[in-house]
Amino acid sequence: MPRRLGVRQWGMPRATDGPRRARVLVLLDATAARLRDGDATGYVDALASGLDGDLVITCRRGDVEHYRRLAPAAIVESGPRGLRFRAVRMLWRQFTLPRIARRHDVDAVHSPWPPVPLLLTRPRVVTVHDLGFYDKGQPVHRRAPLRRLALRAAVRISDEIIVPGRDTAAALERATTFPADEALVLPAAHRHEAFAAAHRVAYRSAAALVPAETGPITLPMLDEPPLLDGSGPEAAH
Repeated sequence: MPRRLGVRQWGMPRATDGPRRARVLVLLDATAARLRDGDATGYVDALASGLDGDLVITCRRGDVEHYRRLAPAAIVESGPRGLRFRAVRMLWRQFTLPRIARRHDVDAVHSPWPPVPLLLTRPRVVTVHDLGFYDKGQPVHRRAPLRRLALRAAVRISDEIIVPGRDTAAALERATTFPADEALVLPAAHRHEAFAAAHRVAYRSAAALVPAETGPITLPMLDEPPLLDGSGPEAAH
């Protein structure tokens, strides 16, 4: 039975065969990357430099040259000036980003953190970094309820969920009941090419539209030191 886009069927083997083309083209939403802390920015920068020509990167106008230097073979597009405001990004992500995905005929859309586009007909990949707002011992942030809602929606409708470590996968299961063993654990790697290769596997898995009969996908080995001290995705949020 073909995999239904937009609805994650927990417990189903990942789709690993049959992407529409050999090179999977991915739309990377970097509109909030350089507004966050250095760790989150480092995660997106590592993706941009490692995947380069496999990406269509959407960002704020002030970041266009930054991503063109990092990924000279990628397609880099900017949105309106108002993307520096959270409310504008939320609306733009839901209504404009899906049109960009259709225009470039991408195979998947990667949200480096929730929320994800809801009005999207392409496979979704989301990375979940920080679940601190679920910890009862932490101070309650005023946006914590919205973050919880965005996380639950992202986990529910995404085709692949990436986490930086097994601890995060376990925390995700406690917070959302999403099975920890179904999350893709992709820790930071010392070599950018290994980091990028692991994400290509995730993108190919999401872009395939039929379940694989051969079981779980096999990831490149990433048991290496972080990309840079303090700049890997482990602490990003």
